[in-house]
Amino acid sequence: PTIMTPSKFMKTIGMAIFGLSMVTIPASAEDHAHEKNAHKESHADHMLEGYNAVATALFKDDLAAAKKAAGGMVKHDKNSSLAAPAKELSKSSSIDAARKSFQTLSASAIKVAKGNKDWNVMHCSMAFGNKGADWLQKATDKKPNNPYFGAKMPHCGSLVK
Repeated sequence: PTIMTPSKFMKTIGMAIFGLSMVTIPASAEDHAHEKNAHKESHADHMLEGYNAVATALFKDDLAAAKKAAGGMVKHDKNSSLAAPAKELSKSSSIDAARKSFQTLSASAIKVAKGNKDWNVMHCSMAFGNKGADWLQKATDKKPNNPYFGAKMPHCGSLVK
């Protein structure tokens, strides 16, 4: 057997500790899920900003701006749940058609924003022949900005949650 001197022992221990410090410990599934959700949340925020641009344009009765904002959402992420209704809206030939597509887009956006305190769900009971429709609006907006009626009834609507 080889007898190790104290200095050789310390050098060996030092090398072992250094080697262990270089080992990468794989992240847990929980860490990966958190990273994925954080990315998804930041991505969702970006898509919701695009949605807000569409809602604002419809509130202002600006079909061209609504179509452009919806098209931008599609270019950003074709796999988002908001992409298909945004694409449909971007091809609208009238403000009424855009508003109908916006209803579908809103249903998807409300699901994406669930639990996000930056957004409120609003409701217009008179939209689509009194069938009613919901939309998302920034929580900082103090009064409803109705995208379904625009200038006809700009601030008609109520807070759902």
